[in-house]
Amino acid sequence: MKNKPLCLLLPLTLLVLLTGCFFKQTIAAVKQVPQNDRAMELFTTDEKGRAAYPGAALGVDVSDHQGEIDWARVRADGVAFAILRIGFRGYTVGNIKLDESFARNYVAARQAGLKVGVYFYSQAISEKEVREEAAWVLEMLDRIPLELPVFFDWEEVASGRTGGKATSAVGDYAKLFCQLITEGGYSAGVYFNQRFGYSIMHLQNLTDYSFWIAEYQSYQSFAFQTAFWQFTPKGHVDGINTVVDLDLMYATEETHEQTEENP
Repeated sequence: MKNKPLCLLLPLTLLVLLTGCFFKQTIAAVKQVPQNDRAMELFTTDEKGRAAYPGAALGVDVSDHQGEIDWARVRADGVAFAILRIGFRGYTVGNIKLDESFARNYVAARQAGLKVGVYFYSQAISEKEVREEAAWVLEMLDRIPLELPVFFDWEEVASGRTGGKATSAVGDYAKLFCQLITEGGYSAGVYFNQRFGYSIMHLQNLTDYSFWIAEYQSYQSFAFQTAFWQFTPKGHVDGINTVVDLDLMYATEETHEQTEENP
């Protein structure tokens, strides 16, 4: 057999190496991360097209993109919890900004009887920036009560500062953010999709924190156990005038109120 040109062998070699790394990471996670033991046949869809699972609560995650929200009507429509964007880092210059809707959503959602958590949309590209983000979030929260975790939401924007930077470093960023949030007196969690969950986040290093997966289908097939599942970005809820992300919080997620007296 003739020798193949080096230019043809190099891409094949790179593919083998990358595939090998992916399987090593997955195998490591399989050994240490609890497996998804939820029965596929128990996932159902209600008359409004919303996913359901025995014992799971329905929730929304929102930002200022949803505009003014009537939280009393949201609660009356069966929504039990809300994860609010507290802020974000811009995907070009990288400045940190407060979500303009956060304060009013926090007050109104809790007054309506919903459990509340928050997320920060990260575009960090260094541990220094992660530390800055966590410190900013804790400063903005200022020890207000939360029943649900503070989530780290790192997403790759191809045309922005995170383009091409979805590497294993992101898993380190997530762990650092969660550690700092926990030290600040709140529970912490990580938001990710399947690709990030299997190959980027190194979930075996994050088992002390809540997992929140984005997986858009009628049941959750992700191999590992999660506390939250974002099942659609195109939901409809009374009291919200735009489409909205819908989530389930499984019964295994323990909620607790964090206050100045009980941090």
